[in-house]
Amino acid sequence: MPLKALFLLPLLLTPAGAAELTAWEIKASSPSVLSGDFVFAGALEVRGVEMRPEGLFMPAEEFGGRAYRDVKILSKTAYAALDAAFKAGEGKGGAGKKPGKVAWTIRDIRKMGGKARKANIDVEFDGDLLVTAGLVLSSRGGEKYWVAWPRSFVFADKKLKRTVEEAVLARAVKDGL
Repeated sequence: MPLKALFLLPLLLTPAGAAELTAWEIKASSPSVLSGDFVFAGALEVRGVEMRPEGLFMPAEEFGGRAYRDVKILSKTAYAALDAAFKAGEGKGGAGKKPGKVAWTIRDIRKMGGKARKANIDVEFDGDLLVTAGLVLSSRGGEKYWVAWPRSFVFADKKLKRTVEEAVLARAVKDGL
């Protein structure tokens, strides 16, 4: 299997969160592989999740010849919700829903020595998703850093994105970055 393909996700044993899938679209990308985009709690979208005969694969990004899994499922409830959606088959499910309240926390900041990317930040959402974002030097005037999210992860709720990014940037200052 190529590195830029998706990797089998080990199921981590952490407390279950809301795991509320509010919308999804699934299509067959080959006879034995289904690919889907999923919206959690009307606020967070994960694109490019695949169900293969071997199991559930989360999206990965390739950089410098390595693959990085920056979006992870943390709860059995979220894994079960994705599995059920895939078992329902191709098509759309759920309805576009007003964003719900999403609990989040910054779990870890790991400093890096790159020229542009200065740190990796792990943000947990509802105890269901763990997303690793990058703290990148800004070339814009007035801003020192900006937050780079994985391409497969999108905030459907722009207010939530702004709130999380402001907290990440404040934490970076607090940690002396």
